Amino acid sequence: MYPGILRILGESGMYAELERLEALQSRSSEEVLESQRRRLASILNYAQRLVPDYGELVGSQHRITAENAPQVLRTLPFITKQDLQTRFDSLKAEPQPGRTTSKTTGGSTGQPVTVVKDAGATAQERAASWLAYGWFGIRPGDRGARFWGSPRAIGKRRMRYAFADAAMNRIRFSAFGFNEAELESYWQRCLRFKPRYFYGYVSMLEAFSRFIVESGKDGSRLGLKAVITTSEVLGDPQRELIEGSFEVAVQNEYGCGEVGPIAYECEAGSMHIMSENVLVELLDESGDPVSVGEEGEIVVTDLNNRALPLIRYRIRDYAVHMGECACARGFPVLGSIRGRAYDTITVPDGRSFHGEFFMYLFEDLRDAGRQFERFKIIQTSARALEVEIQTQDLQDAHLVSDVRDRLMNEFADMHIDVKLVREIILSDSGKHRLVENRTGPAS
Repeated sequence: MYPGILRILGESGMYAELERLEALQSRSSEEVLESQRRRLASILNYAQRLVPDYGELVGSQHRITAENAPQVLRTLPFITKQDLQTRFDSLKAEPQPGRTTSKTTGGSTGQPVTVVKDAGATAQERAASWLAYGWFGIRPGDRGARFWGSPRAIGKRRMRYAFADAAMNRIRFSAFGFNEAELESYWQRCLRFKPRYFYGYVSMLEAFSRFIVESGKDGSRLGLKAVITTSEVLGDPQRELIEGSFEVAVQNEYGCGEVGPIAYECEAGSMHIMSENVLVELLDESGDPVSVGEEGEIVVTDLNNRALPLIRYRIRDYAVHMGECACARGFPVLGSIRGRAYDTITVPDGRSFHGEFFMYLFEDLRDAGRQFERFKIIQTSARALEVEIQTQDLQDAHLVSDVRDRLMNEFADMHIDVKLVREIILSDSGKHRLVENRTGPAS
């Protein structure tokens, strides 16, 4: 069904693009960079002609070429979520390039933003994903199981989900409100369907993996080729649990709703930028590129979307600039991707604690025998932390005291309020945010 569905959607060019990417990945990093510069010149010229805001910004430039495109890009201002909210019409191309689709995403900040993409850009996005899945032996049409944030939909939405799942040859498990009985039903359905890969939120795949281990099931019976994690921070404890429960490699996906997938993990453990789809700048606080081995803010430019070109889009994530990978693919590499500023706890003395710090702390508690399902850390002010712990025993005073004592070792100057709750409320999309800094930036 998949090729036919792509034709209906106007994305039949996906297969040709996939073949091109498969050939390109084996070329040198210099050749890959040259191809990216040509695509950058193309999108900048397009924006100059057809996007109101960019017609003024680059109107005085000579024709943009692959040689001068990087310099032209550096002269352009950043785009933020707030810009998408307030300048949406002036950032769109006029006229629109044929068939388009729109998508509204709240992102981790809860700020809803809408983007529109043309069918060609969506096809190229799909091709990049299938290319990366192929590194682990997954091909278009392989059976999949999607662990995702879709509530129990009704009406037209339910029909859309059913159509998409049939087209992708996959089954779907909701990230909302699942219990042990439902996890058992997920397992039985997987045994019948025999998916070749899992795809979904880290937190949900972690919960399913833990269920597999604790119930004594043999996850290797499914014969998965890979588990693809996305949308949430993947720490070593989660990776080890998922890989151990299904005896299969985990492939991490990094991206954002506005531009789609940005980087994928290869077999050697490196995060390769999908450089035919996005150009990633890593910038210091002054807006200058960082050197190899240094961390910088991620700023992305979508190289394909003619409906709404996102040029120098700030997503408030950070990563380390890395060199080439041992896998010999020419795509550039991101290292040590860190979550957004508002997913980091900052203490009064200036130190910052990323979500992974709390992952290890709570994993130690679990190893020590403490029983809970999940947790969330909320910084409500410069000197106050609120800790929510989802557990069935709301009277577990030992768990409360253990968490408070361990946190006080690092956050002695802060007020720490530990709450045991029956359920931690997920975002509208079903994502679970480990850390929420309500004092952080809004865009």
